[in-house]
Formats: sequence, C-alpha cells, structure tokens
Amino acid sequence: MRRFLSRVIALAAAIVISGILISRYDAHAADDNYLAAVLEKDRLIRSTPSPKLILVGGSNLAFGIDSRMLQDSLGLRVVNMGLYAKLGLRYMLAQARPYIGKGDLVIVVPEYEQFFGEFGNGDFTLNTALLYAPLDRIGDFSQSYSVIDVVLRPRVENTRRSFLKGLAQLTGQGQAYQPQDTNSYYSRQAFDSLGDMVAHLGRSGLHPDSIYVKEIPPMREFNAEMVDELNVVAGVARKRGARAYFLFPAYIDRSYEVSRPRIDSLRARLESDMHLPIVGKASDFVLPAPLFFDTRYHLNQEGRRLRTLRMIQLLRPYALREVSAVRTSSSCAVAACG
Repeated sequence: MRRFLSRVIALAAAIVISGILISRYDAHAADDNYLAAVLEKDRLIRSTPSPKLILVGGSNLAFGIDSRMLQDSLGLRVVNMGLYAKLGLRYMLAQARPYIGKGDLVIVVPEYEQFFGEFGNGDFTLNTALLYAPLDRIGDFSQSYSVIDVVLRPRVENTRRSFLKGLAQLTGQGQAYQPQDTNSYYSRQAFDSLGDMVAHLGRSGLHPDSIYVKEIPPMREFNAEMVDELNVVAGVARKRGARAYFLFPAYIDRSYEVSRPRIDSLRARLESDMHLPIVGKASDFVLPAPLFFDTRYHLNQEGRRLRTLRMIQLLRPYALREVSAVRTSSSCAVAACG
C-alpha cells in the first residue's frame, strides 16, 4: 500500500508540474544566442508565400548560400532554414514540413553525418531549439517527437542550466561556467532577411591547413530512419503540389578525398531507398580549402558565391518548371480556362 501511495503521489506531482510548465509556456523569444535564430527561421518560413524555394539542412547552408542571388536567378522566393547540423535532420525536416505549399521546391542539403548513428536525431542542443518552439508548433514537432520531448524535457533542462548558472555566479565562477563567446558572428543577429549567415562575410577565417578534416562514418552505421524521414517529406510535398529534391553539401576537398568510397556507397544507398531525386553529384560541391571559413562545411564569402552559382546551374530547370506552372495557373484563372 505504501508503494502504491508513493506512485500515486509521484504521478500526481508529475501531472501538476506538467500543467504548470505547459500553462507557463515560454519560447524565450528575447534570447540572442545562435540557436535562438530558430525563431527567425520559423517566422521566415511562415511569412514567405508559395511558390518558394525552401533550403533544409544544417550550417552548411547557413554559411554557404547567397539566397538573394539564388532568388534573383531562379525567380522563386528563397527561405534558407539552415542553422546547425547537430540539431539533427529529424528536427530540420519537422521544422519545415508544415509550411510546404503548392508550387514549392524543397531542397534538402544535409551534412553527411546526418545518415550515420544517432547524429540525425540531434544532440543536447535539440533541447535548446525545442525550448524556442512557439506554442502553436507543439503539434508540428510532436509528429516527430513526444510531447515530453517537445514541452517538458527542454524546460526541465533549461531549469537545470539556470540553477547551475546561478550557483556558479554566487560562488564567483560564472565566467568559468559560461565563458563569453568570442565569435560575435555566432548570434541570432548574424542572419539576413532570407536566412543567410552574413556576419562572417569579409572576415578572416581559420588558416586553410588548420581546418579539421575527417572521414565520414562507415556504412555499417547507416541510419535508415533518416531516409524514412526524407520519404515522409517527399510524400507531403507531392500531396501539396510541391517537389522535393536532394543535393549534397559543400565539402572541403581534403575530407572528400579520404571519404570518397564511403560517399559513393552512401549515394548508392540513397538512390536505392530514398524517394527524393538526387540533383547533381557530391563532387559538384567539393571545393578547395581556401574557400572555407572555419569548418569543413562552412564557406567564406567567395566559397558561398561559387557554391551558389553551381546550385543555380543545377536547379534552374526545376525552378523554371515551377515558375512556368504558376504562371500558367494564373493565366488560366484570369481567362477562366478549364
């Protein structure tokens, strides 16, 4: 009986705490850190009407695309949703999926690691991103995560961090616990109105030889669930009169050379199981080290210009098809054609 009563009390406490947390739902809209830019991305995709070109991926897109050039060249409004690879591909797709509309082009450009192990499910930073989910997005994210993941866990984690931060400040260890970020371009304000990271443009990055390179994981660690997530998006796009495509990310040449056999194997697996057509080749976006900023995925100003030109060349036929279809539809509406 005592054990039963303990469980009843624990359940009642959990329900009360859950109610308090949900009733006091706070998306921390005033935060200015880099991950808080998910709020800007959310507003951008909500407010951009279709037809639009939606770029879905991690920081390879944030640091590596000139969306205005893309928009002017392809004739479609561009929404760059790229932010941070470690949020995971599952989160990136869940964030964009509800706002795919008729005539949209969805271009998914994930980092290679998204397909291996648990990387695509996100790391601890996912809690922070979900903390910023507006109240009306709970249902959207709950299709990919549980309500506990979306609502409770981020707030419990935020409470824990706030407690530790306060304790550190009380003991004079605040700076050691949370040192000030010396990279001012990693902030919410670093993005332009189309979702591009622009604060790093014109700045000196790491010396090309010091940029870390590594081989992508072996195929035995391939996570088929990420392909399932992509196929869901392909189906959503098809039902809504949109189209979804897959592109490989920009990648530093030294990493590509050590990973080429594994990248070839990855492409073969994707071609076999994925419902998104692959546009271009991995080698289309392999660039030399002097064009990268501070990681093997982050391009500097000249690098993003060249990568954007390559994307324009590859995507133009698909964009022209959508633009032509929209114009034909508009003409029919005016002329009341059948």
